[in-house]
Amino acid sequence: MQLSFWRAAVPALMVLVCVFTLDRRSASAADGLVNVSLTTKGAGHQDIPLALPIPRGGAADEFYTTLRRDLELSGWFRIIDPAAYVEPPGTGIRLGEFDFAAWRTPGAAALAKTELSSTAEGTRAEVWVYDVAGGTKLGAKAFSGPKTSARTLAHRTADAIILLVTNQRSFFDTRVAFVQKVSGNKEVFVMDVDGGGRRQITKNKAINLAPRWNHAGTALCFTSYFNGNPDLYVADLAKSAIRRISARTGINTGCSWAPSGDRIALTLSPGSDSDIFTIDPLAGIQIAQLTKSPGIDVSPTWSPDGSRIAFVSERGGGAQIYAMGAEGGDAKRVSFSGSQNTSPAWSPKGDKIAFVGRDGNFDIFTVNVDGSGMQRITQGGGDNEDPSWSPDGEYLVFSSTRTGTAQIWLASADGRHQIQLSQGAGGYTNPHWSGHLSW
Repeated sequence: MQLSFWRAAVPALMVLVCVFTLDRRSASAADGLVNVSLTTKGAGHQDIPLALPIPRGGAADEFYTTLRRDLELSGWFRIIDPAAYVEPPGTGIRLGEFDFAAWRTPGAAALAKTELSSTAEGTRAEVWVYDVAGGTKLGAKAFSGPKTSARTLAHRTADAIILLVTNQRSFFDTRVAFVQKVSGNKEVFVMDVDGGGRRQITKNKAINLAPRWNHAGTALCFTSYFNGNPDLYVADLAKSAIRRISARTGINTGCSWAPSGDRIALTLSPGSDSDIFTIDPLAGIQIAQLTKSPGIDVSPTWSPDGSRIAFVSERGGGAQIYAMGAEGGDAKRVSFSGSQNTSPAWSPKGDKIAFVGRDGNFDIFTVNVDGSGMQRITQGGGDNEDPSWSPDGEYLVFSSTRTGTAQIWLASADGRHQIQLSQGAGGYTNPHWSGHLSW
């Protein structure tokens, strides 16, 4: 099996070589600045009117297109139509170089001005962010990288704008792993959150399923039928290598890395039943068997502190979500509505579990860890499956057939904001969101 290694996912090989802050002041009362974030209802409401003029200087097409899409994906902003801008293109980006009145006319609450310039090493992107009503600067940052790094510079700029306006860390320094149909097979890929920067990880012309990131973002575990049996593999991105770590008789599937990285939970079926086990991620040696009840036990997912594991079990009749201690035993039922609840994903905040429930079609739900507060995220749009949380627990990615073919979609945690990420013919399934990666 060969690995098509995506070096952009490895922290030690990130393309950006320079990042520095131009203005460390925050939008605080002590500075006399207006905190725009106080006016927003949160991600997904798109209630901050943002002006985003074309960058000053340099070739801006890829940078600007990526930046604009990132800000739209975030769900924080309503980007004002450039046709409404009255300021001439190319006007300066720093305080004193432009008139705030020109941006109050189209109704902007926030203004993000950017500039691109060439350096001996490549390209430099600079962003200055303003509170238009108060006529004040929220902050400014600059990033540098090779000439080929327009997309990465745009992602960094989007992260900066969101942080300066909302005081919330964004997710454009993350990646999404997924499975795509290729010539009748299923291969593992990784992409930027905006759907671009796609790279193929496996090229074994087999069925590969359910990739899952480790917490460092340096490896993926996944199940593959490359040798005929559903065996578990690990793609080590730092070493550009794939290893088979579990080839036990029966299924070796549903892998989930412990937050500590020292073990993987997965489903094995050494007999007629399937149960949850933990194994060593290096040698694949079995550490413990966590479930022993009659009926299937599958799809483990760790709590963010590593103390508990949620999973799917039929022990009570019908597939339901349960949670147990990380060493097994004392399992408590979490889902109580419906009879076909699968694919749990524990929120990084620790308070909720996302899962798939069947109500005619398959849809995404969330529930508090104690079983209360169930909330429906999707409804009336094809089958929606395989939820995975953003690192901050504010968003979910999932696979949906609402457009006719399976694509990767993003939703805010309340389901209000939903937008398609993947592009192409379709057949995109099993998404899994990485943690924050080093640029």
